[in-house]
Amino acid sequence: MRESLRLSGDDFDIVEADRGNFALHLLYAARPDVVLLDISMPEVGGLPVCTEIKRNPATARTQIIVVSAHCESSMVAASLAAGASDYITKPFQPADLVRRVRRVLAATPVAA
Repeated sequence: MRESLRLSGDDFDIVEADRGNFALHLLYAARPDVVLLDISMPEVGGLPVCTEIKRNPATARTQIIVVSAHCESSMVAASLAAGASDYITKPFQPADLVRRVRRVLAATPVAA
């Protein structure tokens, strides 16, 4: 994912976490506009992380795109119900990922 975003020509600042606990820690420190979140992560999975991001008033406006190998409609529905803005299945086309990131960024309201 990192390489897809780097090659897009956009000026994305990218921070990575390979575990749900660490993702939440980084989220609170970095305050990103968009989180690309995998469902299958060690320790704390993507759905609880998504729910926590949306539950916390300090991070609730953060846009979340779930990127997962799970293609079941129930997983897509659960992710959207947890607060994800979009869901993309692996493998994906890099241009599709970039397009979706741009779309959620464009739709993000500016903080007052």
